[in-house]
Amino acid sequence: MKTLIRSDSEVFNEWADKVHKILSQVPLISANGHMPLEYGDDEWQSTMKRLQQLPMRFADVPIYPINETIANKLIEDQLEGANDKPDY
Repeated sequence: MKTLIRSDSEVFNEWADKVHKILSQVPLISANGHMPLEYGDDEWQSTMKRLQQLPMRFADVPIYPINETIANKLIEDQLEGANDKPDY
């Protein structure tokens, strides 16, 4: 079941949409070896970097709320959720 989170904060909504877009593009399989995606894979590392570099912008002041630990956990959770989906 998906929950749609919407607030009256335009900054938050735009940021959350961008986080969603980045996570939804994480592949399940590594391009290198056709194996499940792992921390050391280029796709994982580039996604972590993209998440960490995604700012919330308040009056042209960027704030970067995602650190390496959070980015890693978000990717793990994304892959777990994607792997738990039925294949139909």
